[in-house]
Amino acid sequence: MIEQQRTEDQQGFVVSLADLKGRDDLEGHPGVTAYNFTRPGANCRWLLVTLDIIEEGGAIEPHYHQGADFDHAYYVIDGEVIATVGDREYRVGPHSLMVFPCQTVHGFKVVSPGGAHVLRLGASDTGVVSGGNTYLK
Repeated sequence: MIEQQRTEDQQGFVVSLADLKGRDDLEGHPGVTAYNFTRPGANCRWLLVTLDIIEEGGAIEPHYHQGADFDHAYYVIDGEVIATVGDREYRVGPHSLMVFPCQTVHGFKVVSPGGAHVLRLGASDTGVVSGGNTYLK
């Protein structure tokens, strides 16, 4: 695994999926292996980009972000999910963007055979782009 550390003179970088180690132990993310391409405090200031490889039936369980003020989005590369945003439910396929306000209950479950690849995007001028997760049980 290649570690990129941000320096003040850094002009940018390129990172490949092959350079990353996936995590499959994230609370509220059953059946998800997450690969962090970039994250605030690790190798950039404000941007979070994570590839989630999710098996059929895998999910990001319904939750909201308590005490946080940022939005985040998930781009469905392939596969199909059922997304929940507040009291609304959507069937979402490839090449679609889901935008989740942090204070609104949100999540999704993969329903396509073979799973899905979903790109998570987050950014804020404070560098706080995740956390404060409160999962509904």
